[in-house]
Amino acid sequence: MQLLLLVSRLLLAAVFLLAGSTKLADPRGWRRAVRDFSVPAFLVGPVMVLLPLVEVSVAIALLPAALAWYGARGALALLIAFLLAVAYAMIRGRKPDCHCFGQLPSAPVGWQTLARNALLGVLAGWLASRQPGTLGPGLYDWYNTLGEEAGKFALVGAGAAAFVFFALVLRSRPRPQPVEAPVEEEAPNEDQAEASPPDESLAPTVTPRPATIPIPRPAPRPQAPAKVLLGIGLPIGTPAPAFELPRMTGEKRSLASLLGQGRDVMLVFSSPGCKACESIPPSLVKWARELEQIPNIVLISKGKPEDLRPKLKDFGTAQVLLQRESEVAELYDCISTPSAVLIGADGIIRSELVTGGPAIRQLLVSAAHHLPTR
Repeated sequence: MQLLLLVSRLLLAAVFLLAGSTKLADPRGWRRAVRDFSVPAFLVGPVMVLLPLVEVSVAIALLPAALAWYGARGALALLIAFLLAVAYAMIRGRKPDCHCFGQLPSAPVGWQTLARNALLGVLAGWLASRQPGTLGPGLYDWYNTLGEEAGKFALVGAGAAAFVFFALVLRSRPRPQPVEAPVEEEAPNEDQAEASPPDESLAPTVTPRPATIPIPRPAPRPQAPAKVLLGIGLPIGTPAPAFELPRMTGEKRSLASLLGQGRDVMLVFSSPGCKACESIPPSLVKWARELEQIPNIVLISKGKPEDLRPKLKDFGTAQVLLQRESEVAELYDCISTPSAVLIGADGIIRSELVTGGPAIRQLLVSAAHHLPTR
């Protein structure tokens, strides 16, 4: 029984230590998960910082025998809170990514998430139901009861566990993403800079106008504060922002007209100043040939049509929309290119914002697999 109590504590401690550490290692993804669970905006920051620290503290408290009872109570409280948050999201028809362990494989919440947390809750409840001081021996006391050979095996096992733990934490860190490169402005021509001023004798004669009384202008209205862009996209399950942009031929297309075809739409944000974006149009053509029942792919870029045509290769110009700067990308909280997001035929965001060629291909494959056969 003493060994079973110790193993139960170590299992809970490992789960909470890994959960808290991987969240701290991936703050961008963790912020997205907190927001997707409908946490109020003013609480996103505190929850993002405090919850991983509480999880790590609970894991540490489960290790010594003197604090194990308090650690078990804390673990039980956290698991109950997780169960309520997941159940509330499912009742509302939303299934955000759990992001329980950072960038490690994370699937949308569902019955498996509830079952896993319920099992851990039963284990934590069993420990918390016991009297303080009866939750098994401490690690050091248990180690002292082992023989010489068993002690060596325990040390090797602890080293292997520590190696796996740090490997998982490093793996959960976000990978670098290509960022849109700024477009360099052309320097002025030296010949033009050194050119002599025009002959004033050739300038037309200007008749001076009578002085006019200046009319006071109304004070400018204070502008609303700029929207803070996080670059993590919009929450899954929220309505996609409407927009209307011109094609390369000048004809305007809106999101409503794109969705009117009855198919999902995948928006791909690109930029002529982004080196990583140059391979996206031909790759999209290749991937479209390899897959069946793909969504309607729309490339949103900026720049002049004559500059974009050579880079599009076989990608249809009818599927390209032009934005002035990044106004539509900012509506979708996109600050890096190439990026993509999937919008359902009902106008609802169906995926996270992904960045980079491999992630865009994976999103397209996933979208193709989930489309109904027509």
